[in-house]
Amino acid sequence: MEHTSKQFEIDLEDLRSGLLAMGGLVEAQLERALEAIASHEDELVEVVLREEKRVNDKQIELDRKAMEIIAKRQPAAVDLRQIICTMQAVNDLERIGDEIKKVAQRARQFQASERFQLLRLNEVKHIGTLAQDMLKEALNAFARLDVISAGEVIGRDAAVDEEFDRIMRLLVTYMMEDPRTIGAGLDVAFLAKAIERVADHAKNIGEYVIHIVQGQDPRHAG
Repeated sequence: MEHTSKQFEIDLEDLRSGLLAMGGLVEAQLERALEAIASHEDELVEVVLREEKRVNDKQIELDRKAMEIIAKRQPAAVDLRQIICTMQAVNDLERIGDEIKKVAQRARQFQASERFQLLRLNEVKHIGTLAQDMLKEALNAFARLDVISAGEVIGRDAAVDEEFDRIMRLLVTYMMEDPRTIGAGLDVAFLAKAIERVADHAKNIGEYVIHIVQGQDPRHAG
């Protein structure tokens, strides 16, 4: 849509670019956290914890920009939807950052038997890759306002949920066989749940794309 004010166009593009830059930070954080699961490298964990502040600062910056645009331009229709959905997506990215922090912290302190170490390395890393792919595609869909890609992101959430359920069934089986493993099992469950939440937030970003383009909120639509 073309606006009478060229500055308005610049403001909207600046807001969306800021969101994508924040998304890039979060993607890098997720990559480091997943590497930390496999490597036990304290340095990776420390980087994740340090960089979380940059994600939080970006949220504050973008929220301020969005409110300034609304106050100055008083946008309506699709422009207002874009600004509001961008603010919602920024909030989801910040929440993803919180979940990534949990993953990194728990990965560092994880100590368990070989069985649980293998479960963590294989199953948790796999669900992490699924969530990572969802986040990447959700950000790409937002960059292009591509409803087809956004729909595919939403559809992928079911596979992540199924993988999470499968991990939980394995954990319950292991813990029932040997109650001494309950502590380690809960640690793995914590990691898997945090990653599953990352996928939920990526799904939300896909839904915002559909809301912007089509003017319909697809949440809870089935």
